[in-house]
This record gives sequence, structure tokens and C-alpha cells, in this order.
Amino acid sequence: MKMFSFTEAKQIPIIEYLSRLGFEPAYNRGTDSWYHSPLREERTPSFKVNTHRNVWYDHGSGEGGTILDLGAKLHQCSLSEFLQTLSDGNYNPLSFHRQPPFQKPENKIEIINVRELSSEELFYYLRKRGISKSIAKEFCKEVDFSIRKKIYTAIGFPNQVGAYELRNHWFKGSSSPKDISHINNKAEKLSLLEGFIDFLSVVQLQHKEIKELVKDSDFLILNSLRLINRCLPLLQSHKEVNLFLDNDQAAKEAKESLMEKGIRFNDASILYSKHKDVNEYLIASNQLRQVNDEEQTQTNSRKRRGMRM
Repeated sequence: MKMFSFTEAKQIPIIEYLSRLGFEPAYNRGTDSWYHSPLREERTPSFKVNTHRNVWYDHGSGEGGTILDLGAKLHQCSLSEFLQTLSDGNYNPLSFHRQPPFQKPENKIEIINVRELSSEELFYYLRKRGISKSIAKEFCKEVDFSIRKKIYTAIGFPNQVGAYELRNHWFKGSSSPKDISHINNKAEKLSLLEGFIDFLSVVQLQHKEIKELVKDSDFLILNSLRLINRCLPLLQSHKEVNLFLDNDQAAKEAKESLMEKGIRFNDASILYSKHKDVNEYLIASNQLRQVNDEEQTQTNSRKRRGMRM
């Protein structure tokens, strides 16, 4: 079988290669396609493919290159080994899109055990994010999972097909298959959020307007903004839709896309417009309340000392 040359391999469009791996652009701008990085989990797309030059650059890590550099990183092999993989798979640049996708077994997450959330280390992580133990236990599980035969533990939030979003202080990922999470309270209104930490945050918040918006509401947690288009029928089936998305470019474009598709919604992000997302707003609110409580304690202490004088 003929071995691809490096020049021939570089003709394979990176966007086609990524599509066969299950990665689609979050948005396109000119000759640039922007993705959530296939090399790591992230909230805001920072991985760019220039379709004119057929090169990529990951702004989050400062790395970039050709399809060979990307394949070598994804498969954790040398450039020559990845070139051999392309050649053995008969990945002809003209017929590449008809070939099956590569797999990434080295990064496969397997769920080992699921139980009630009880780890103090995980509760500590959630407290740092402003989430109480009682709310976390109501909606989350404690999940043991393995990557490359090593076992770890994380907070698990189930999606609608039985897989889990996984978080702890150092890890952000999910088991397969990736899907949305739908909390169906048989309500006429729906609250839409990007991730489950945001969902826990709106449940936790004591903000009067937010509490009113989420009262008697169904909840749709995307778990990835890329999944928003598969939710259109669910959004259309509710009389009222409230969006609690991030304050960033990707969310802005998602809202524009929904409007183009005729989805009517209330944009609740204006209520936390000075913050990156609803969880950051919750943390800031908690910190402000703590400062106010400390100042009140000091004021009361001074008053008591004055009464004794």
C-alpha cells in the first residue's frame, strides 16, 4: 500500500477530519472556523482552523500546525506514526469524508460506580463554586470513573441518555454519549442553561428576579452549547423560554441563531451582565454578602463596646 507523503497528507481538510471525529465549528468567521478545543474541555471556543491555509491554532494552549500535528497530538504518537495511520486507513484526500472516524481509546472515560454524593473534598469544591451541600445532593451523584486504567472520583450530573457530566477541582469532562439534560416538571416555561454548575447556581441564587423566572419551570441543561440545535422542538413546545447563557461571543451567536429560527425567549443574562456567567455572579454575590455580614458584625461589636463605656 502506498505511503502518503507529508505533502499529500496535508491536503486533507482539517475541518473534514474534525467532523469525522464528531467536532463541528461553534461558529465561522471568514476563512476561520472556531471550535471548542478537541484537545481539552473548555467553555469558550478558542481552537481556530484557517480553511484557506488548512492550519489550526489553539489559543488556549498556544499550539498549532497542520493536520499531522493535530493528529499526532490527538493520538499521542509521532508525526510519522500518524502518517502511517492515515496511509493504512487509505485516507485519500479526495475520499476522506467517506472513511470512518478515528477513535481515541486512550482518553475513553468509563463509569465504574455511581452513588450518593458524600465526599467532603467534592463538597468543598462545590462550596468554592457557591453551591450548597443540600442542592448538590438533590441533583448530583458521586461517580468513580477510569481513564487509561486509572480510577478517579468526581461530581456526576446525568444527561438524558444515562451518561454523566463530570467535575472536580482539576477535571472537567463527560462520559459517552454526550447529550443534554432535561428536568421535566411538566411546566409551561423552560429555563435554558449551558452547564450543570450554572443550573445549580440558579437554583441556589436568592436573586428575586431569577427566583421568579425559574419558579415552576422545566430545566434544559445543554452540557455543550454545540447541542443547542437538537433542542429546538423542546424550546418550541414551551410558552415561555428563559435563557441563562454565558456573556460571551459564542452565546451571543447562539441567541442570534435561535432568533433566526423563530424561537422567542427572554434573555436573563442581563441580570448578571457584569459577570462571565451565572455561577461567577453567584460567587460574587456570596462574597459581597460575606463582606456585609462581617461589617455588620464589626458594627454590632463596636456598639456593644460603646454601651459598656
